[in-house]
Amino acid sequence: MKVREPKQLWKTALAQIEIKLDAPAQFKTFFADTELIGIEGKKAIIGVQNPYTADWLKQRHEGLIKETITYVYGDKLTPEFKVHNKKGQEPVIDNESEDSPLLSAQNGIMGNVIDVINKSGLNTTYSLSNFIIGNANRIAHAASLAVIDKPGEVYNPLFIYGKTGVGKTHLAQAIGRAVLERNIRKKVIYTSSENFLNEMVKGLKTASMEKFRAKYRQVDILIIDDMQLISKWVQTQDEFFNTFNQLHIGGSQVIMIADRKPEDIKNLESRLRSRMQGGMVADISKPDYEMRLAIVEKKAITFGIDLNHKILEYIARSVTDNVRELEGALKKISLFNQMKPNGDLTLEEVSHMLGKDTKSKREKIKIPKVLKEVSKSFGVKVADLKGPRRTKEVALARQVAMYILREEFDYKLEEVAHTLNRKDHTTVIHAIDKIQSKMMLQEEFNMQVGNVITSINDSAVVTDDID
Repeated sequence: MKVREPKQLWKTALAQIEIKLDAPAQFKTFFADTELIGIEGKKAIIGVQNPYTADWLKQRHEGLIKETITYVYGDKLTPEFKVHNKKGQEPVIDNESEDSPLLSAQNGIMGNVIDVINKSGLNTTYSLSNFIIGNANRIAHAASLAVIDKPGEVYNPLFIYGKTGVGKTHLAQAIGRAVLERNIRKKVIYTSSENFLNEMVKGLKTASMEKFRAKYRQVDILIIDDMQLISKWVQTQDEFFNTFNQLHIGGSQVIMIADRKPEDIKNLESRLRSRMQGGMVADISKPDYEMRLAIVEKKAITFGIDLNHKILEYIARSVTDNVRELEGALKKISLFNQMKPNGDLTLEEVSHMLGKDTKSKREKIKIPKVLKEVSKSFGVKVADLKGPRRTKEVALARQVAMYILREEFDYKLEEVAHTLNRKDHTTVIHAIDKIQSKMMLQEEFNMQVGNVITSINDSAVVTDDID
């Protein structure tokens, strides 16, 4: 296969890399914004957005990129990564947001989008470009894109629900931001149900309800958060129901956010519940390991945090509940790492900081739980892990169990060998080396092991909070 024109060459190579990688969140985060600047001799100069991405691609996927681009080009090429802005792309000015076209032009008038975003009640740090997509939020994200393309026409209302800290507000506000970036004249309002109530009460007390209604009923997009709380206030439900009807009839988009689905909100008027269910109801669940790792890596880039990638992987495996805790853990570890004069923190130190040291883990999670999760993921029986069978599948699963027991829970080599009925600890050492090498070379396998560790850790009751 021979493709020589750089743009087409890289487009073809990326299509193949995406399939081989089979990790949508990582591909979007680290590959989507790259470009092939040119070919210099036997080198393929690949433009990336920042030094962290260059380092990450070199360490993690240089082999994959080299193999793919060589095949597409028809001759041997070695990738070289260079920080580079795409042609015609202005450098980012707003430090809190990576993607915003700060100025929007319409009818010859230039308007500052950031000012409009702020006035709409939106957070300028919430954008689609820094929203990591994974299995936990894929449907909600797809529905959001449809709303951005045709606000008020499809999925109206859009009801997004999920537990605290999983990215509901980020995604909903990113919709409002994207609409404003396309058309600065659109009127968008983001508010909470409690703020809606407070403004309504103020309107009643000051006889200014017309002003209140004009504010909320003359918008193109209304985003209202914490909808589960609206059930506490009967009069607020009535007012919101009428506001919703007015907006819906007028073709305006309504986006609602809650921590539970409409049918689980108690004391909610049936007519309002019916309206909530009348468009698209999309949930965002807890992120899986792949998605958490992509989030941590993206946040590290955004905050300018330089940590050993093993630490980023450890954070992703250990902090499993939500994005907010991941961000808190990342900042906490980064702060302590900066304070350490002798270089990077060790994983053991990181474990203690996160309240997830191996001793407490061993107390919470017993060996049978580890073996059960490994056997389930690799499709073998627990009895086979301890038995004499040496088929390829059983041997690999057994080695993964050894790796996890030793590296994740710090069991002694002899104890691991005894648990799995192996002769001595050298078998365990060999298994650990083999699994570590396989994880480095095979991204899909690395993710599989990571997901097993996550499943094991999720079974423990973790009460520590991360600021």
